[in-house]
Amino acid sequence: MTSVRAPQCDFDLLSSEAVDDPFPFFRLAHETGPVSWNPRHKAWMITGHQALTDAFRNPLLATGGRMEAFYARQAPERQEALTKAMELLNGWMLFHDPPIHTRLRQPFSRSFTPKVMSRMESDIRALCDQLLDRLESRSRNGEQLDLVHEFTHPFPALVIAQLFGVDLSAAEWLQKWSEKFGVVVFGASRRDDYDAVVRAAGEEFQSQMGQVLADRRREPRDDLISALLATENQDDGLSTIEILAACSMILFAGHETTSSTIGSATASLIKDPDAARVIGSLPIGGESHPAIEEMLRYEAPAKAMMRRVVDTHDFHGAQLQKDDAVFLMILAANRDPNVFTHPDDIVIDRNPNPHLTFGLGHHYCLGAPLAKLETRIALPALWSRFPDMMLSGHVQWKPTIADRSALSLPICLQP
Repeated sequence: MTSVRAPQCDFDLLSSEAVDDPFPFFRLAHETGPVSWNPRHKAWMITGHQALTDAFRNPLLATGGRMEAFYARQAPERQEALTKAMELLNGWMLFHDPPIHTRLRQPFSRSFTPKVMSRMESDIRALCDQLLDRLESRSRNGEQLDLVHEFTHPFPALVIAQLFGVDLSAAEWLQKWSEKFGVVVFGASRRDDYDAVVRAAGEEFQSQMGQVLADRRREPRDDLISALLATENQDDGLSTIEILAACSMILFAGHETTSSTIGSATASLIKDPDAARVIGSLPIGGESHPAIEEMLRYEAPAKAMMRRVVDTHDFHGAQLQKDDAVFLMILAANRDPNVFTHPDDIVIDRNPNPHLTFGLGHHYCLGAPLAKLETRIALPALWSRFPDMMLSGHVQWKPTIADRSALSLPICLQP
């Protein structure tokens, strides 16, 4: 823990109050300053918009080494359980800095552009309509509905199945695996079944997707996995385990980000009927719209990204010590009153809207074009179909520091 005196915000980001509604805590942090020390979590919190912009570009705040340090702290029996999962995580570009990050990211450069993603739009719209048709049918039968279970979780899983070129029947497995791997990524090591879950997650993915890779080697297709395999073992290309790791990263990050965005935006729009009507009147898909960008700002799917201080240095009025932990508080910076007027309101035509939802610099979210396209399809389609949607119970949120994601979103679709 750092010994340097600094502004402090001593609140628990994992308390039930902060999990349900973190924004009062973020307002307190903004009053304290753009950078503050949280003794509860033994970490710096960067909450100011300008400070966070600078942090994303600060070479002295590194992503590398975090997972290795986590692994090294574990008992030998837990390290054994984590072996296969760590092989995947070690190939995630998210946990590396240049030049390794650059090499791992390069094979995706032609696969995740807005132009390429737009070719998937009609297929994504069809998948969305299928789920909404089922939702409408179940609603007419008077069933209790959970939007997370019925829509926000299965929708991005179906899209990723399409991206991978696997049968859509595999989407349920992809979804369940993503949830299981969250136990590893979010470090839920206090769970009684932690060792069993992380062992199964690592072994299961390598086995299942390893078979898909073998199939694509025999018969390449026009899909992401075949494109990654084209680089296999070439100079500066990806190894087999790095391709498996890349698939696991795209699945986990792509599924969680989109599911979280749609769920949290829906929970917010239910409380703001005027904004919901605007969203419901938008074209489904198509070009970006200020209303969609505002929902991405208002309830970003990532509360925080983690960094490690490489060397002691001054940063926005605080002295960061070597090896200190740093939380890049995206959700807080997106509500910075020094940048956004009425930051805690949905301003549906906000422009400009310099939100930091997808990060900046070389760690800018690889899948942002796909996540934005899915959001532009899902939210207008959902609200045009069900303009009178209401909550039928309490929203349950995932108890993590890293993401803002609904575990359960009970709804009724008709008054």
